Amino acid sequence: MTAAARATVLFSTYVFVMAAAAAHADETTLTLEQTLRMARAHNRALTVEQAKLLQAQTNVEQGWAALFPTVAAQGKYSHNYKQVELMFGPTPLLLQPSEQFDGAISFTAPLLAPAAYPALEALNAGVRVAQAGFAVAETALLVSVAQTFYLAWIADELVLARQSSVQVARATLANAKTRFEAGTVTKVDVHRAELALVRAEQLEREAQNGQARTYRALGTLIQETRPFKVVVTAVPAETHDERELDTALHLRPEYRLIENSVEAATAQARAQQWRWAPTLSAFGNARRFNYDNFARDRYSWAAGAQLDWVLFDGGARDAQRHLAQAQAQESRARGEALRDTIRDDLADGRRQLDTKQHGLEAAERSVTLARETLELVRVQYEAGSVTQVDLLQAQDALVASQEALAQAHYDVAAADLVLRRAAGTFPPR
Repeated sequence: MTAAARATVLFSTYVFVMAAAAAHADETTLTLEQTLRMARAHNRALTVEQAKLLQAQTNVEQGWAALFPTVAAQGKYSHNYKQVELMFGPTPLLLQPSEQFDGAISFTAPLLAPAAYPALEALNAGVRVAQAGFAVAETALLVSVAQTFYLAWIADELVLARQSSVQVARATLANAKTRFEAGTVTKVDVHRAELALVRAEQLEREAQNGQARTYRALGTLIQETRPFKVVVTAVPAETHDERELDTALHLRPEYRLIENSVEAATAQARAQQWRWAPTLSAFGNARRFNYDNFARDRYSWAAGAQLDWVLFDGGARDAQRHLAQAQAQESRARGEALRDTIRDDLADGRRQLDTKQHGLEAAERSVTLARETLELVRVQYEAGSVTQVDLLQAQDALVASQEALAQAHYDVAAADLVLRRAAGTFPPR
């Protein structure tokens, strides 16, 4: 490479670095932990899941209502078309005044409700199911956020690789023009170098478009509208395998969801069985009015107890109990299937992570070799021992190896994420 070409590359690189620094001066940097925290706080899908959880919690409030007394009051005014009096004894009874006022208050209170307490226990178990379901939804969302975070990181690496390719292509074009002016190469070499530059610039624009799309998706997930850049901190990959199955089952929200579903179905079956028991309740009412009753009082009251016992309902209670028992059996079977799946995921995830780590080492070595090869071919090209086609192929090989390195970085991060997800250690609680 001539001195003029080297100066051109150095100046272009300086301008690029300064422009990038100015463009990113106002950007916020986000780590994975910060991104997950923002997703937990602001993601709209999680807001929907939280609302569903609140709806499940209101069922418990309705269950408690069956164990508390109910009190009702009523006031009524009536204008009757005529006043009615009845001669009864020494003084008349006013049975219907023209302007009639009635006031009443009544209450009912359960004294013995054997089915209410098992039903309340089933409702509480249902809330635990909803909570576990929320944890499952939150975990799935945060895994998606982490994957998008890593995709944004790789998009940055791809853009840098493309920008580096453009700088190399520009240097090659400048060198070709200089040598053409010196008469050592033909016009074809200049056209090839110019075509390589055009192609590199187009690939750079496509990489920038993919970068913007990925950042936009991540910003939507965490509801961040300000410009930001992801920063990946070096964290050692976790090593899990199928020997940690019991720990993984304890940590995985999906398994807790199944366990809670079994408890809820069992409690529901028990509640349906207790519906065969009778219920005993107390009642009372008091009234006040502006006319006479046959006791010559303008008030009345009553209190008592009531026994309700449904002796036959066509088998509805037994059908509901059998349904709940079948649901519990289904959940147990799902738990066993999930246990096998998690065991296989742990084994496969560990081997996949090892494979991707070796692939990353190979990709790093490939970039080093491709860079050394490009420098060697460039020297040979300037010496006239190789053609420009060889130089352009060496440049393409370097760009391809840089892209492969970026993909290898993502593959390792994704494999580590999958393994931690299988082991239940992601997301961190």
